[in-house]
Amino acid sequence: MNNECSVVQDLLPLYYENMVSKETAEFVEGHLRSCPDCASELEKLKIEQSIGETSLAERTNDAEMITGMKKKIRKKKWTAVTVIVACILIVCILIYQFPVYRLLMVCGKLSYYNSDEVAMLVSIGSLSDRIEAQSVLRQADAAFQDCKHTDAECNELYGVLSRYATASDLYENATSVNYSLELWSAHLGDTEGYIWVYYSEEAIDSNGDTVSASSQCEALWKMEKNEDGVWEVVSIREHP
Repeated sequence: MNNECSVVQDLLPLYYENMVSKETAEFVEGHLRSCPDCASELEKLKIEQSIGETSLAERTNDAEMITGMKKKIRKKKWTAVTVIVACILIVCILIYQFPVYRLLMVCGKLSYYNSDEVAMLVSIGSLSDRIEAQSVLRQADAAFQDCKHTDAECNELYGVLSRYATASDLYENATSVNYSLELWSAHLGDTEGYIWVYYSEEAIDSNGDTVSASSQCEALWKMEKNEDGVWEVVSIREHP
């Protein structure tokens, strides 16, 4: 290889990429016409560049394909997660709206109630009915907490709900009451309706000893609106 060949072959990559001046390109082309070896080197360079470009294109296509597959997998994954979450929410809503598990809580007492009463137990009722029932629950809260009034006074204050008060003349030692009261369902019409409640209560004396107690009791309260349009409990059905 003479010096001119050495120079031309060093220039071939730049010549191939059109990165040389016009004069240099003319010099390389004139040499290639008269030098088969350098012309052969140019052909090899073209082949190598072609292979490299093909390989790059293939790698690019592979990368794009992998990226596309990952996107599809992520989309399917999020779709599956969305479906699962939606199903869980639907199940939770159904369980909340129709808590049929409560039948198990009172399974030994179901024969005491008729089918309509049991049906009201497994549906919590509408939101508006539950909101309206809160006024009655506040009346019941007052009765449950009361251990200061006599039985007659409790009857005067709370009516039918006085059964949940701890009358001072019947439980003289009672000084306070711990209780829980939960609204299970509310089904109200224009002037009358029913609510299911679940409660526990414990009256204690000054020493912390239990005076009376009821634990995990369910009750069905029949309600009517009085002349002032206020809901009142008029009767209570509760398993003995």
